[in-house]
Amino acid sequence: MIDFLARHRGAIAGWSLSLLTLGLVLAGRDGATVLGRSFGLVASPVQDGAQTVTGGFGSLVDRYVFLIGAQREASQLQHEVADLRRELLAAEEVYLENHRLKTLLHFKESTELPLLPARVVGRSASSWFRTLTLDKGADDGILPNSPVVTADGVIGRVYQTSPSASRVLLLTDTSSAVDALVQRSRAQVIVEGRLDPLCRILYLARTDDAVPGDRVVTSGLGDVYPKGLLIGEIVSVEPVKGGVFQRAELKPSADFSRVEEVFVVPAGPGAAP
Repeated sequence: MIDFLARHRGAIAGWSLSLLTLGLVLAGRDGATVLGRSFGLVASPVQDGAQTVTGGFGSLVDRYVFLIGAQREASQLQHEVADLRRELLAAEEVYLENHRLKTLLHFKESTELPLLPARVVGRSASSWFRTLTLDKGADDGILPNSPVVTADGVIGRVYQTSPSASRVLLLTDTSSAVDALVQRSRAQVIVEGRLDPLCRILYLARTDDAVPGDRVVTSGLGDVYPKGLLIGEIVSVEPVKGGVFQRAELKPSADFSRVEEVFVVPAGPGAAP
């Protein structure tokens, strides 16, 4: 309908003036009848008004067609903006992934440990367990108790495997206990999970030198973690009145809620040189 009005607005206006024009012709002839002259007298101002009306009608159609076209163009631009936003989001994801992978590659090149890359494909955070699921399993050489790490530090250890997947017990789980050292003073401790963002440090003797900010690393004792892997940083140390040990807490260096890619030491610490 809109296109029809736009194409034929001139014709519509012409038809509107046809009868008026005929009346004017009759009124201007010599010997015109009284009726013809009367029609001419009436038609003359009506013709002027009709020209104004038809001209305004044409202008209105022009504006209407313009607005419809502008609306369609605006809608098209909105779709283009949405497409560009999706492309920008995808590009940002690729950039962030490349940054993470470069960090992991640098870490892999800086250690002599055999490291198997894996992706996190599942998480569990119940009242009793803190676990991750990885996309690599027994067919890839992963065994129970294989250490799991990132460039930021220790994540935990594998406790269950299938041919193509494995489950990781996080450092913060209550079943997790890691033999460790205060890096600066070499005090030997145990880092224990407690279903909390912070871990508990056990067996820190009253005479041991440890202060907030000290780093804690794996000691290499036990059957799981190689020596020297970063666990986290001490955030508090408090003496216990009458006690043999101090009370201390540690913040893990790895952010378990954000980890997406990890390394697994497939054969455990026995494979370390």
